[in-house]
Amino acid sequence: MTHAVRPIVNLLDHFFTLLAWVSGLLAAGVMFATFANVVMRYVFRDPIGGVFEITEVGMGLIVFFALPKMIRMRGNIRVTVVFDRFPSVVQRYATFATELLGAGICCFIAWRMWLYGERILLYREVTMELRIPKGLIAQSMSLLLVAAAVAFVICALEALGRSGHSGPRDSTA
Repeated sequence: MTHAVRPIVNLLDHFFTLLAWVSGLLAAGVMFATFANVVMRYVFRDPIGGVFEITEVGMGLIVFFALPKMIRMRGNIRVTVVFDRFPSVVQRYATFATELLGAGICCFIAWRMWLYGERILLYREVTMELRIPKGLIAQSMSLLLVAAAVAFVICALEALGRSGHSGPRDSTA
């Protein structure tokens, strides 16, 4: 990675960290809503309306908000039974290719999800209790998948730039 590109990558890494924080805040919100709902239901016999939808939508968004940071931290599952036996140059190019494949898959799913979001926005489909437009949820997830694809591309370029040793972000269990 060239010195001119490094500040952009650092900025994107900060953005991915911010997205992970949003994911954590969503998780805390879902936990609080679920806890409050349980207390209201069993203590006061009056559950909070819409908590099921908050949990349903929140859990999906938690995953998509956390995905770019997880990719940058190389937290995805890797099977290295044979891979570690390859020469370092083969490992570099194989990692480059698989990271680009991940980016391509994310872009394809993002594109299809965006179109799906457009279609259900056109039909004005909303959640049953809170009336949240489902199309906006799908399109939000689509944009977060684009961020995940960018994270994959950065990892691919870093893999290509490595010289025979694992970079600081490349850790396998």
